[in-house]
Amino acid sequence: MGGFRAACVAVLVVAGCVAGCHGSVPRTPAGSEAKAPIDPPIEPPAGAFTSPAPQPLLASIALTPAVATARTCDRSLPAAACARGAVERCAPGEVATGEWRFALIGSLYEPFETVTADQLAAAWRAGRIAATAETRDALGFSGPATLAAGARPELAAGRWAIVPAHELMPAWKLITVDASHPLEATAAGVLTVPLCGAAVRNIDPERLTTIAMTGTSALTRFVAQLMEKRGLTYPIRDVEPWLRAADFVHISHEVSLLPHCDLEKTLKGSLLCGRDPYIELLEASHANIIELTGSHLIDHGRRWLTHTIDMYAARGWVWFGGGRNQLDASTARIVEHHGNRVAFVGCNRPLTQAKHMREGPGVAMCDLERVRADVVDLRRRGIVPIVSIQHEEVYVREPPKLLVHDFRKIAEAGAAVVFGSQAHVAHPWEVHHGAYVHYGAGNFLFDQQFVLTRDAAQDKLYVHDGKLLSVGRLFTRIEEWGRPRPMAAPERVRFLRKLAEVRSKLPPAAPWAAPRSAHPRQRADSFLVGGELQRVLVTAPAQLDERQRYGLVIDLVGNTVDDTAYVVRLDAGKRRARARAAAAATYMRGKYPIDPGRVTTVDGRAGVTVSKR
Repeated sequence: MGGFRAACVAVLVVAGCVAGCHGSVPRTPAGSEAKAPIDPPIEPPAGAFTSPAPQPLLASIALTPAVATARTCDRSLPAAACARGAVERCAPGEVATGEWRFALIGSLYEPFETVTADQLAAAWRAGRIAATAETRDALGFSGPATLAAGARPELAAGRWAIVPAHELMPAWKLITVDASHPLEATAAGVLTVPLCGAAVRNIDPERLTTIAMTGTSALTRFVAQLMEKRGLTYPIRDVEPWLRAADFVHISHEVSLLPHCDLEKTLKGSLLCGRDPYIELLEASHANIIELTGSHLIDHGRRWLTHTIDMYAARGWVWFGGGRNQLDASTARIVEHHGNRVAFVGCNRPLTQAKHMREGPGVAMCDLERVRADVVDLRRRGIVPIVSIQHEEVYVREPPKLLVHDFRKIAEAGAAVVFGSQAHVAHPWEVHHGAYVHYGAGNFLFDQQFVLTRDAAQDKLYVHDGKLLSVGRLFTRIEEWGRPRPMAAPERVRFLRKLAEVRSKLPPAAPWAAPRSAHPRQRADSFLVGGELQRVLVTAPAQLDERQRYGLVIDLVGNTVDDTAYVVRLDAGKRRARARAAAAATYMRGKYPIDPGRVTTVDGRAGVTVSKR
């Protein structure tokens, strides 16, 4: 292994960069703190990385001193880097102006979280890591290329690959090297190539957004008792560093907060609540995206959901999947960060099926046709759609068939993420039509410390330049009936093995298929009238500009065409037509860019425009 260390130092010293070599100590900027990884690495099995014939990992690279007036692109660098500007490997003493990052990947349930540079070297020598000739040359590795240009690597246990970091996909598990992550703000080490010349990079930290997606939380019952006994922020202490590192933290908080919640009653019955001061724990969790799809949010009346939303709004937090009314609850919430636009959409499937939905404060009605249409619309607008659904709860690892069916349909519409927020028992994850589908993360801040309900997998989404590149995970176990902690390595391996087994029994997914095509102008939509679902077909104007407002035509005939307006086809029956038309107009004005002075209704009796609203 000493040959690898020497070669690494030799190449990087010549390039004016030694901090990335294994065994060196990177400098910590003044005033900052080095953070230890929260998830401990798995120790490799004995002999897993031995090689019968050690060879130098890095080839000798002749470097030409930089010429300030005329640079040419180094042919050993990736063509994509050269296409962005004239770049070379840095000469001695030069300060890098850019970099090209690569990533080590494994299969979706790969148990390794991180490896050392020495372990990477041994696996490469043993032929267990695939890479294209271009990647091999860019990294200065020696040995044959085992992956054809443009080919997809075949990954399995102990079989990995190295790919350019901007080509990452959610279907692959990213494995860090010496705990250096290629999609964090700073990356260093043997898989990062410093560049000089043009400011060229394939991962731009200013185009990167990270989102922590967590499972079921409810600050009530035994979690509340733990908070009262040990301090309001005590339950989050072990996982707070992981949450703090994300740009956005999603928490599905399933109960409303009351000034005087009777905690004893929450232990004895099924009506749940938390106390107003408990919002301090959400603040300590760095929460800023609150999901409101939980079935217990109106246990003590709808006014307390409004009260809780007011508390979230006062802190500038975003909520989705529930709201002050159905329009508020079902509207996609769009956040912008580093040039990325990400939308959150949510709803409650069980309450919708049970026909418990009413207008007013509550969870969003779950019309999956509308959800899929929302996804298509968001994708067309260049927005990354994240859909989180409160679906059927089961106390087994296997997700219900209906849940799998519904989530895959949303994935096929073009969602980036489909997430199950209902699960108290963690379900597996997979990729379908390019979407990351997690059937249920499991519990987060909750008190079910039983064998099946204590373990969970929280997700960390990495969005770069408008695309979901990778998903990391924090594996947690509940202690003290309400405190999640990171799993130890053996716990994580056993948990992953079980989830991989469950996933293998699901109907085959189609990870590499593209989203299904949709009509360029027509989409399904729906709204509540009383407690009844009213579906409509919406046709958008032929030329749509997000900066403009358009007319609205409520079509009760079924054959109206107007390319300059939104046309809503509504089938409500003769007796209810006018009332439903008025409800449709109100809904459309709230959701779409409608000019309120240009709303008309086409009535079947006259066949022409008969009213303006």
